[in-house]
Amino acid sequence: MSKLSELRTDISQLPAQKLLQFLLKDAFPGKAVITASLRAPSIVVLKMVADIDKNTPVMFCQRGHVYPESLEYRERIIDILGLTNVEVTAGGTSSNGTCGFFQHEQMWVGTNVGNGRVKETVHLAEKLVPYDCWVSAVYHAPKSENITHRVDLCGEKIRVDVLRHRSTNDIRRFMRDHKLPFHPRAKTKRIRVLQGPQPSADLYHF
Repeated sequence: MSKLSELRTDISQLPAQKLLQFLLKDAFPGKAVITASLRAPSIVVLKMVADIDKNTPVMFCQRGHVYPESLEYRERIIDILGLTNVEVTAGGTSSNGTCGFFQHEQMWVGTNVGNGRVKETVHLAEKLVPYDCWVSAVYHAPKSENITHRVDLCGEKIRVDVLRHRSTNDIRRFMRDHKLPFHPRAKTKRIRVLQGPQPSADLYHF
């Protein structure tokens, strides 16, 4: 059995929080990185990561025009979660061949002309060199059809999507239950939040 197959077997029944715990502390200690944007699913992943280890490497992917409120929101999230190992990256050069071909994130970014937006690619092969495991938590566009599992092999890197089976309602409920602010430009529906102790991430369907 390959390492990838063994890993898929090990994590097949793990909910997102326990999967992250396993990856960061058992399978790839010191060798895992999180890529994130400022959308709610990214914030959910970052909250779970911060609860495990606030010094986990986090790359906020950023391309094109950035609204001032996005810069303020990012700093607010970093402060709320207490993240201590953060960088902002526009990526590197594009990669040819199988080693880095799928090591990228696609993002919708604003333009500084009118209210339009465009899709841009953040190439990550160069940025991922120090790591063995990449938790991909940028949820702007559908994932590549070549990526079919929560855990896949992208070039030489283990690529993980811990919220692959997420639902919009679960994401919104998690954000509200844990008192996490939404991006000021986000449009959200009102969801009733029950009062009481902070719930475990295991209660959600991801």
